[in-house]
Amino acid sequence: MRALLLIIMLLILGTGNFVHAQSDDTKAPEISNVTIGTTTEESVTLTWQTNEKADSSVNYGLQPDYGIVRVPVADRTTHSVTLNNLEPGRVYYFRVVSADAEGNQGISADYKIQTEGTPAIGEGESESEPVEEIIEQIKQIQSVQKLQEIVNETIKAIQGISEDLTIVGPPTVIPETTSATVKWVTDREASSEVQFSPTQTFSGNYNFSQSSTGGNTTDHEIRLIGLEPFTEYSFKVISTDTYNITGESRNYTFRTKAALPDIRNLRIVKVEENAATLAWDTTVPAKALIEFQDLTTGVQNSVGRPTLATTHQMRLADLTLGTRYVAFVIAENSGGDRVRSQPIQFITVRDIAPPIITNVTNESTIFPGGESRIQTIVEWNTDESASCLMTYREGVAGGVDPITIEKENEQFSTTHVEVIVDFAPATVYQFWLNCTDEAKNTIQSENFVLFTPIQEKNIIDLILENFQSTFGWVKNITN
Repeated sequence: MRALLLIIMLLILGTGNFVHAQSDDTKAPEISNVTIGTTTEESVTLTWQTNEKADSSVNYGLQPDYGIVRVPVADRTTHSVTLNNLEPGRVYYFRVVSADAEGNQGISADYKIQTEGTPAIGEGESESEPVEEIIEQIKQIQSVQKLQEIVNETIKAIQGISEDLTIVGPPTVIPETTSATVKWVTDREASSEVQFSPTQTFSGNYNFSQSSTGGNTTDHEIRLIGLEPFTEYSFKVISTDTYNITGESRNYTFRTKAALPDIRNLRIVKVEENAATLAWDTTVPAKALIEFQDLTTGVQNSVGRPTLATTHQMRLADLTLGTRYVAFVIAENSGGDRVRSQPIQFITVRDIAPPIITNVTNESTIFPGGESRIQTIVEWNTDESASCLMTYREGVAGGVDPITIEKENEQFSTTHVEVIVDFAPATVYQFWLNCTDEAKNTIQSENFVLFTPIQEKNIIDLILENFQSTFGWVKNITN
């Protein structure tokens, strides 16, 4: 009876272990700060951190095909695993692995460590006697050619028994606007090379390479120059030791910084009773933001525009008459880097400045028919609400009375459109604009010139013209 109850309890507990709620977590833990701690002849302690609770695993072995030791409970973000029963003086390969409670697994880069002590020599082996015998034999050789053959074979043997050159951990990159410094570490002294390409054009082969001429080292640093701002690059690092054994990393990426904008020609274009207009330029396309403060009350506010541009103009509205304000312009490049201008101050005053007329455009369209009709659309903007009238006349030399398009009602706006249907085809017209703001300040624009399109001929006209050029009598028919 007790055995039956025990079996039932085990089944219940076993079933409970397999009940697992569905989770939306699909992101693997991020592994960082992999550190090699205490190292003895028979053990190595490894530590690392994860950004969420996870278990602790280490893949390791004398060859890159790793074994494993594991702490299977996903309950920590700081991890420590000690590898025991190792051989003294041997090189071990390892990488650390952590999986969260949902089974998402993060894996570190590859590393290599050598235990303390001297490797054990097998029974009956002697290191010194064979070496001394070989050296004595080499001394007896007088042929340069044979000595060179021995050197070549010795190098081949070294390459065959030497450990692979290892890039320890991932390389680090310090990007700038048109350059980047790449740093990495190798397990022994070797050369330094970085191969790289813009990621947009990278197809497996790198377009560029930069190498160091400073000799072999274990701490490598190369500064890549001539890069494009705010561009992603793919790269790998390569190191080769004196025995021509090469190690290289996998492909990595980095992005250069965007060029910082320089704010120039900051100026106050216009001050009104309850508004002010600021304008400035930037050396690279940038987003615009103005932060401003009422120096009487201390109230702060801001206004911005998210589009990238190099010329900027912005109007601060809802200000108080007769008040001093201080404003700062902030320019943000495509990479999110910001620069801030020097402060600029102004006092709101009675509006005595006329509106500013900008962005004057015109477009004419011809509608074919028995009598072709021209439609012309003229558009423009003002920096403040204004009521505008358009005046035009045929030709540019004068002598023709101008015509003003009157409005039934005075309307104030910052965007303006006028549609004209009285223009003749293939004709030059001159026009100008008169705008008045709500404070009765008036301005007249410069004179603009437009050309209406040429009237298209129908198929009958084209046939008759063709016959007329060939047979003179066709002219009598058309008359």
